[in-house]
Amino acid sequence: MAKRKVAYLMVQQILSIICLILITNLGAMAMDPLNIPHCLGPCSTVENCFHDCVAQGFPKGGTCIGITLAHMDCCCKWS
Repeated sequence: MAKRKVAYLMVQQILSIICLILITNLGAMAMDPLNIPHCLGPCSTVENCFHDCVAQGFPKGGTCIGITLAHMDCCCKWS
């Protein structure tokens, strides 16, 4: 009986450690500045999204992204 309780507590501790590792890694990914796109503004105000991003130092250019056609932003590609 005592061995079962010890084994149960060990499993709980191991699962807790795994959860903490996952949470801290996901938090680091969310805070990574490479995950945040650099947007120049609405596509309606940017003459050429791809070339403007190249001029800003993004060799892979940029593209217009958004949920609807009315709200598209020119965002540059990091990688």
